[in-house]
Amino acid sequence: MPERFHYLLWIAVCLLLSLGCAVCGQSETLKPEKVYRIVYVQKPNEWYVEQAKLWKKEIEKNLKNPGAWYNYYNAVRYARFEDTIDSKEKKARLAEIIEDMGKAIPGTYEYYLLNFWNGFCLTDVSLLEKAYQLAPERVDTYYGFISHYEFVGQKKKLKEFCQKLYESRDIAPGLLNYNYNVLASTEENAILFTNGDNDTYPIWVLQEALGIREDVTLLNLSISRAGKSYLERKLKEKDITIDFSKLPPIEDKEFFPRLCKILAAEHPDIPIYFALTVYQNQIESIMDDLYIVGLAYQYSPERIDNTALLKKNFKKNLRLDYLRYDWYDESYLAKNLIAHMNLNYIAPMIMLAEHYEASGQDDKKQDWKGFALYLAFKAGKEEMVEEIEKKYP
Repeated sequence: MPERFHYLLWIAVCLLLSLGCAVCGQSETLKPEKVYRIVYVQKPNEWYVEQAKLWKKEIEKNLKNPGAWYNYYNAVRYARFEDTIDSKEKKARLAEIIEDMGKAIPGTYEYYLLNFWNGFCLTDVSLLEKAYQLAPERVDTYYGFISHYEFVGQKKKLKEFCQKLYESRDIAPGLLNYNYNVLASTEENAILFTNGDNDTYPIWVLQEALGIREDVTLLNLSISRAGKSYLERKLKEKDITIDFSKLPPIEDKEFFPRLCKILAAEHPDIPIYFALTVYQNQIESIMDDLYIVGLAYQYSPERIDNTALLKKNFKKNLRLDYLRYDWYDESYLAKNLIAHMNLNYIAPMIMLAEHYEASGQDDKKQDWKGFALYLAFKAGKEEMVEEIEKKYP
């Protein structure tokens, strides 16, 4: 595998390992904690397992407690339960929780909201509308509406809820800054593939609420797989028509790599990018044609000078001040999550350090190495700090 992916893969491994740390304490002595959506906070698997037990006890004390049901559902949803439950069993367990909520707290915001998320359907938001009517100020519904209106192509409503989400300040500034830099890593009129909540909703907000880089067509992999008609419409907006018979089934992991090859061959004037947050197993067959140019890979069947693009993007296009100057206190939500997302800057920074070392510019080498070390230290990645120090003295 090319050297340019060494640090990114290493970072990914470190992140996975970090999710496996143990949560101390026993259910009998701990108090339940709020289980936030992963757009705010991501915890180790054992923590979610523990919280599921604790919130179940709270429900047993009071079946009419909507907050306990909300936290219990989320804890079960986010826990992997590797040793005791498979995916089919987990879906059945979540469905059982929703059924029990329907008996205990029917007609509540929490019941309608979680019922919607459990049977998530991009074309039917009737349950979400009921939750919204009960509490229009609660932002959990906004995310579902945004996904729905994006999928069905209702641009006006999409902008409305992106504006509501922005005004709610529910998305941490660090996520907006990070995803601003993802957009800033792309050329004009690009197609950008993204992975999940934290690299998709912030970009929609930036584009629809703030008018930033609306020329970029964002394609979330999960939503794109939900229906060919959606993907066809999004590509048609760029005057692209694809013969889907040339592609594997849309559920196949090779669908998007093959799509990229066709797009590059038939529409070479349209740049194609993947956010660095896209899972490696989705793009492994085209890794040799992916080049880090910032917080995104650029896809190109022909070799490109990505070092020059890195230098241009980091010097002229990316906002980096927020990485050093954090105006929040130490306890704000998503702080740790953002620190871990910011580890994605390390691979391109190390590439810049290598470039300046080779060109004899030691001061610039040390600048970028120091920046990478700072981000690794801030995320609590001592082993990463040691590795960078060892490899780049």
